This record gives sequence, C-alpha cells and structure tokens, in this order.
Amino acid sequence: MPAKVVDVEVAGAWPAIDTGGYPEAFVLVRLYGRPVGTLRVRPTAGTVEPYRVRRAVEEDPELASLLLEHLCLARLAGRPQRVPASAERSFTIVVCTRDRPVELGRCLESLAALRLANGEVLVVDNGSGGDAAQVAAGRWGFRCEREPLPGLNAARRSALRHAAGEILLFVDDDAVVDAGWLDAMLEPFSEPLVGAVTGLALPLELETEAQELFERYSSFSRGFRRRVFDMAEHPPAAAGQAGAGVSMAIRRDLLSRLRLFAPELDAGTDARSGGDHYALSRVLAAGYRIVYQPEALVWHLHRRDYEAMKRTVAGYSTGVYVVLTRLLLHHRDLQAAKVGWEWFRTHHLHELRRSLTRAPGAAPVDLVLAEIRAAFGAPAAYLRTRRAERARGDR
Repeated sequence: MPAKVVDVEVAGAWPAIDTGGYPEAFVLVRLYGRPVGTLRVRPTAGTVEPYRVRRAVEEDPELASLLLEHLCLARLAGRPQRVPASAERSFTIVVCTRDRPVELGRCLESLAALRLANGEVLVVDNGSGGDAAQVAAGRWGFRCEREPLPGLNAARRSALRHAAGEILLFVDDDAVVDAGWLDAMLEPFSEPLVGAVTGLALPLELETEAQELFERYSSFSRGFRRRVFDMAEHPPAAAGQAGAGVSMAIRRDLLSRLRLFAPELDAGTDARSGGDHYALSRVLAAGYRIVYQPEALVWHLHRRDYEAMKRTVAGYSTGVYVVLTRLLLHHRDLQAAKVGWEWFRTHHLHELRRSLTRAPGAAPVDLVLAEIRAAFGAPAAYLRTRRAERARGDR
C-alpha cells in the first residue's frame, strides 16, 4: 500500500502526523536532527496523534533503545559547537548521470543548499546528449564533464581525472541529500586509516507497490547504528555489507593508487552493478577501514514500475556474483567463494522458501527467481567483462 514519507523531530514535544490522505505513514524519527530509526503508523481520520507516535516508538525495541542511547549521549555531552568537517578538507561531490534530467535537477538542488566553500560539485555526463550539462550549469553553475565510454564506473574514473578535492563523494543522480549529509560523510576522514565512508539511504517516496517491495526486499539501508569495518573482522569480499554507491566517499589517493573503479563493472556493462562493492572490498583488502555513517542521509527514488524494479534487483544480483568471481579468480581471494555461498544460502534460498510457502511479507516468486537466474548468469557475465577489459588493455 502507498505510504506518505514523513520526517519528524522528537527532541521537543511529540508531533502529530498528517498523512495527507495516505493509508499509512513511513516515518523517519530524528533526535536533535540525527536519524534514529523508522516506523510505520496508520492514521485515524487522516492524523496520527502524538501519543500514538510515542507508543509506536516504545513498541519498537530497537528504535526505543537507540532513541534512549542518543538522548543520554546528547545530555551528557551537551551540544558542543564543532568546526564543520566540510571546512577542514577539500572535497569533490560527484554525480554521474545519463538521460535523467528531472532527477538530476532535484539532486543538484539539494547539493546547492550545502556548505560548498571548500569544495565543488562535478557532474559527469555519461552520454546524455547535452542535457546534463545544461541542467548542471544552467541554474547552479556546477561544472559538467562528458564521458563517452558507457558505464557508471567509466564515469566515476572520469570524475577522478577532473576532480580537485582530496575526498571524492559520490551520490546517485536519483537521490536527494539531507542537510547534514556532507559534514557527516567527511567527519570520519579525520582518522587516517579510514579509506571510505558510506551513508544511510531511505526512500524518497513510497507511492507504488514496486517501491514498497524494493524497500522491504532490497533496501539500501544498513541500519541506524554507526559501524566500522576492517579486514580483521570483515572479509573484503563481504564489503557490500558496509553500504552502497548511492552514498559513498573515498580518499582520492586510494582511488588512484588502487584503481578502484574497474570500468567493466556496474551499470552500463554486462556486470550490471557491483562497482561500489568491488571498490569497497579493495579498500578493506588494502588495510583501510570503512565507516558506515547513518547521519549521512540521502533519499533515493526507487523504481516506480514493477518490471523496472525487478530488472534493477536482478542487476544487483548479477553484480554481486560478478564481483565475487572477480575477487576469486583475479585477486585469489578464497573467501569470496564462502561469502557467495553464504549469501546464496541465507538470502536467495531463504527468500525462495518464503515465497513458495507464501509466508507473510514474502516477495513474489518471479522476483526471487529473477535474482537467482541472475546469480547463475554472473560467471558468463564476468568472462564478457574480462574480454572487454583485455580489449581495452586495462588490467
């Protein structure tokens, strides 16, 4: 069922929620601006009264626990004035785009509201026929570079050639950044061993069943607790657990030295996705840490159409197993085989069993089977990407 996406602050009085005629509200709960969790509530006569919002929070053990933790920390520490992270280091925000001028405009509008004095916004047009340059320069004066080689990773590599900042932040063109996104993404880089940072992504809208299903079945969210990943406790092959390329920042010197963006991976190639997974895995393998920072929030526009959503989810499956195959064969990472089997067993087989038994909330069988078929097709896709790689002389 469609749901109104609502953003509420609970540091003061508990708010009432006007659902605007929607049968349900998807609520982001904040404390002093910090995302703490989400909940679902249904209105009475179009409104969710404050006591019902509070009761819904109290009935969610994880959300109630996080809210209490953050409240205690805020009261113990006070609210000290910190120098914004965006004022302490140079950065380039990169938006790679192709044929989505409306979505791009919405993304750039959110970026224009940030504190950009020490950085820049760079749009990479991956063959959009000029629309991206007009959108980027027309209203905000952002720089736009064109990359004719198709593929998201090819666009990311082009950004590396043109960017000026020491930290490169990547955000998808169909996402909108939150006001605190930039400083939250940059703050962990004060620690020299942090090589990459990822952020929280929530749905921009939940207007269709396809968007609801994507958020339930294949969400970008990794939760509301800050996590630090390193090779001692997290195998590089499982780096996809750390976050996604919809909101990702990496040190410029690592991007250059480790050649993190293989152009044969991700959207626009036979791999279909996985460029972020591969880059993050190599960051861990090099001995650096990845910080998942839920305060770095973006709002992502999920596919509205079911068939488009299914192709997207299947593409993610292809990308996961292409990356694991690449890590196993190209980098001799034997853990990749174990990670792949565990993911197949705990995700694909588990979801297939739920679908076949019609468990409550289970995904449609055709969606699960599309993912599984894509997984089995990944080795052939990897061989095609390797041929393309060799043809370009890129190792």
